[in-house]
Amino acid sequence: MKNWKYKRLSECSNFISERTSNITIDNYISTENMIENRGGVKIASTLPDVKSTSAYKPNDILLSNIRPYFCKIWFADKKGSCSNDVLVVRAKKEIDPKFLYYVLSDQNFFNWDSMTSKGTKMPRGTPNAIMKYSVPDIPFHTQQKIASILSAYDDLIQNYKKQIEALQTTASELYKEWFVRFRFPGYKNSRFENGIPEGWKIERIGNIGEVIGGGTPSTENEEYWDGDIPWLSPVDLSDNTNVYVSRGGKNITKLGLQKSSAKMMPKDTVLLSSRAPVGYVALAKNPICTNQGFKSVVCNTSVIQPIYLYFYFRMNKNYLQSIASGATFPELSGSMMKKLKVLLPQMELQKEFSKKANIFISKAELLSEQITNLTQQRDLLLPRLMRGALEVH
Repeated sequence: MKNWKYKRLSECSNFISERTSNITIDNYISTENMIENRGGVKIASTLPDVKSTSAYKPNDILLSNIRPYFCKIWFADKKGSCSNDVLVVRAKKEIDPKFLYYVLSDQNFFNWDSMTSKGTKMPRGTPNAIMKYSVPDIPFHTQQKIASILSAYDDLIQNYKKQIEALQTTASELYKEWFVRFRFPGYKNSRFENGIPEGWKIERIGNIGEVIGGGTPSTENEEYWDGDIPWLSPVDLSDNTNVYVSRGGKNITKLGLQKSSAKMMPKDTVLLSSRAPVGYVALAKNPICTNQGFKSVVCNTSVIQPIYLYFYFRMNKNYLQSIASGATFPELSGSMMKKLKVLLPQMELQKEFSKKANIFISKAELLSEQITNLTQQRDLLLPRLMRGALEVH
């Protein structure tokens, strides 16, 4: 199949301009809740104040038309609504919709979309140019076979994601059971004082750990970037589903670290985004630094376990957002963080919780590694299938 013929995308699909007034949190898709690098979509956080939006149906392909290099694409499995910045592509009868989805998931398509986009700060794809993209003109049954091969990878990835979600939910429920509902081991024999179990304390963050901010090296100096020091911004945690994080989308150099307010923090630091937005949280898997959008906590482990504080922040996200202040955008300042009060169970109970929670978290981390491997395998296989470099039986 090395001598495949090709046709334009316009010959096998159309952009859809249908409208709908059925706009819900569950079905609304915008560029904000599309996940980069072919990650699909997540539940929308807000809805537009409009009477109607663009509509999509099952088997439609949704493409983010802003900053094509983020590679945001989704194969619709339901009908719903979407913003004007999302292009809805519908396959014609002669092409398998799932095959077309994989054609447009190929990095070659996103390279084409980026190359033909217009604008500098926020480039947008050009619909006319997109429709000139080359699509393999192959028999329908071959399209289905290719889609089936690639779907097997995606189905397994989705299965692992569901398992990760279940494991993390179990760990969260364990935290709630012990430290919110107070049904911890031995609770029936415990006495309560001032509404909390005897021996527990309420302490300020500043007294149980070191609150550390961050910084950004000048982007005008190339010597500060592309080094080997992991550097995080809140954006790096926007689609993160793991408890631990090892790095973000960018690294900085030692010189960049020295010439900025960024600070190296040790493994197990509790990383909390303090603005844009408030409330993303993760644990450092290794030494790491962040930009100024974080107020992280290096825990005094003789007083508080990092995994306990991680879940404390996670369970109190709405409260953290409610106390943030600022005219331009809400922010948690360093002084606010230090004054923030935390319920401190006895250390023995914290350690027991950490041990049990880490069983679920470790399983989730292994599944996450398998997802990374499967994604890499799929993304290596995809372009080879699309150019006919592999025989399909």
